[in-house]
Amino acid sequence: MKEYIVKQEIVINSSAENVWRALTDPEYTQRCFFGCRVYSNWNTGDSITFKRMILWIFPFELKGKILRINRGSLLNYSLKNSKSETESIVIIQLTEKNGNTIVSISDDVGQGEGAQARYNRSVKGWNKVLTGLKRTVENDFAQ
Repeated sequence: MKEYIVKQEIVINSSAENVWRALTDPEYTQRCFFGCRVYSNWNTGDSITFKRMILWIFPFELKGKILRINRGSLLNYSLKNSKSETESIVIIQLTEKNGNTIVSISDDVGQGEGAQARYNRSVKGWNKVLTGLKRTVENDFAQ
C-alpha cells in the first residue's frame, strides 16, 4: 500500500526559539498558515485549532490534538477539517545548527479515497507555509 506522507525541509537563518514562537503564536501563524491563527495550551493531549474567516463571512477551522510536544524542538499533532473523514498527522522538528534552524516536516495525510489529491494539496500547502515561515522569522527576528 502506498504511503501518502509529505516530507519537506527548510533552513531558516534564526534560532529555534524564534521559529518556535512563529509556529505557536497566533500573531505569527496568521502570516504563515494561510491567514489562520493557531490556538492551543501546548501540552500533550491538548486540542489544537487553526481558525480564520474567509471573505470576512465564512469561518474556516481545522481541529486536532497535540500528540507529542517538546517545546522548542518538536511539535506532533493530528489535524482534521469538519468536512473530512480523514485525519492528517503532522510532525514538525526543529534542529538548530550554526545559528540556523532546520525545520523538517512530515505530514501523513492518510489512506483511502482521495489520498493522492490530499497529498498533492499538502505538498503545495507546506511549500507555502515553510516559505512564509522563513520570510516571517527572518524579517521579524533579524539578528
